Amino acid sequence: MNYRHTFFFLFLLELTSALIPAFAETREFPVPPPAPNRLFYIQRSNNTNTVIYEANVTGNRQLDADDPVNVYWIRYAERGQRESLSMLQWKMAYGYKHKAVNRSENRFEIYLNAFKKRTIWVDFQQGKPMALTTINGRKACLQKVFVQIEPGSGLIPKVLYVELFGIDPVAGVPVYERMLV
Repeated sequence: MNYRHTFFFLFLLELTSALIPAFAETREFPVPPPAPNRLFYIQRSNNTNTVIYEANVTGNRQLDADDPVNVYWIRYAERGQRESLSMLQWKMAYGYKHKAVNRSENRFEIYLNAFKKRTIWVDFQQGKPMALTTINGRKACLQKVFVQIEPGSGLIPKVLYVELFGIDPVAGVPVYERMLV
């Protein structure tokens, strides 16, 4: 191999190593199909499986006081099937604790087990269940959470950052926040 070939090979190697992280960042994730009681969903960088949070609405259009939010997987990386969380997944990450803020208004605070610092208020806004939280200092309707996991971090993944996506309910504009962990 002469000097020009070596230089060209090193150039290509450098170029591909620089582009691979950029492609990883822009990986496309499926958008769950619309559902009338959908609150928000969580996706992670390690695969396309998605955790769905839906309001548990009773027959009289109230949130179930004992279990206001249904949480489950859509396993896109497999066959796209719906699946319950395991006990470990519920306790360590995707489950929640809740308390009634105002039972007569059917409003609840929920705290995700993996991120108890951020309160999420679940109630009805204009007849539709919504999850409201603070995103980048503004009250917003939470739509999506994205969790960037360090590649190869093993059985207990190391979270690098969390992104929150929502809509300002007054202005109707998108709201975004990235939190380094």
